[in-house]
Amino acid sequence: MKNHLKSLFAVLAFAAVAATGFAQAPKIAIVDMAYLFDNHYRTVEQNAVFKGEQERVKAEIDRLNGEGLALQQEAQSIAEQLNNPVLSDDAKAKIEDEARAKVGELQRKQNEMNQLVNNSTESLRKRVMNFRSLLLEEISKVAVEVAKRQGATLLLDKSGPSVLGMPSVLYNDDSLEITEAVLAEINKDKPADSAVTSDANSGETPTVSFPGAN
Repeated sequence: MKNHLKSLFAVLAFAAVAATGFAQAPKIAIVDMAYLFDNHYRTVEQNAVFKGEQERVKAEIDRLNGEGLALQQEAQSIAEQLNNPVLSDDAKAKIEDEARAKVGELQRKQNEMNQLVNNSTESLRKRVMNFRSLLLEEISKVAVEVAKRQGATLLLDKSGPSVLGMPSVLYNDDSLEITEAVLAEINKDKPADSAVTSDANSGETPTVSFPGAN
């Protein structure tokens, strides 16, 4: 009989511990990392830098393109001289040499422009990726700190899609949202003259975009 009672007490004790564990449900907090990233003052500032660099590269491309167009017109003008029936063979040969020289110069100009485009694009891509990675890491740390201060034991990001292409969080009560609190924290050191609205989707400006946000 005593053994049966000991077994019963053990089962009841285990059930009590398990019930206590289930009662301590995690407190969930929700954050939108894409929104935070796009509205971080440093993202806005960096996008302005990228815009300036894009305009500089575009101006250089326009210059090279204009020079190439001028060379093309010169080559065509030289080639048209070959239609003159009174030209001697030596004169025609000289004109052909000039035309080939212009074509070669035009090709070099085209190669220079292509190299400029490729190099500037790759350089900008690497800088965007590096900036995005570092800033997302910083924002994540702040978001975790805010969540912990509010007593959360689980923090979820609702910005990105799941592997099925669905939103990672289908629904959340507003009381779980800490995005604005995190935004205030990450922008508390924003310079007074810094913009606060992201221009991430304006025109053809190269921007630091959040992956999977759209």
